[in-house]
Amino acid sequence: MRQLSGGGDDSGEAHRRLSKAREAAQMEDALRAIEPRLISSVTRVTRDYHLAQDITQETCIAVLQEFRRGTKFEKPIIVFATVVARNKLRDHWRKASSSERLYDEPPEHARQLASGPAAGLEYLELLESVKTAIADERQAAVWELTHVWGLKGVEIAELLEVSSATVSRELAAAETKAKRCRDDEEPAPA
Repeated sequence: MRQLSGGGDDSGEAHRRLSKAREAAQMEDALRAIEPRLISSVTRVTRDYHLAQDITQETCIAVLQEFRRGTKFEKPIIVFATVVARNKLRDHWRKASSSERLYDEPPEHARQLASGPAAGLEYLELLESVKTAIADERQAAVWELTHVWGLKGVEIAELLEVSSATVSRELAAAETKAKRCRDDEEPAPA
């Protein structure tokens, strides 16, 4: 062990402590960055802030566990966190479909879904109908990740392993198809 002029040493132990401190700081920064975005996205989907907090907390725990396993994220961490949150939310809806009421009252401007546990399943059916109207799997995925989960184009590009330009084209095509489907469903004025 060599003594350095700053009073420290260059031993392996000192490097490991410094590395762990950097890792902890990176993990903390990542969790600070993803938490508000996840709460916002999940609240938008569920219209239940408390459920959004629970899903976000479970997702942050999953991210923390990945950090502790030593996972090196090649894509932005929000991409991983969004996939985990989406899966946890779907699991929650499936488990709750036969139990108690999930939601508080939705906002006035929101489409009225069924009350009780069926609301989550109705939401999934509505999402599937939009995906069916879009008819292209990648366009539907881009639409969902943009409008439901609030990811940015660059993050979607990372997740789907395509370019940002492709994401923009796919989103424009998906929105055109979804709008056309919505216009077909609205009754014509008499």
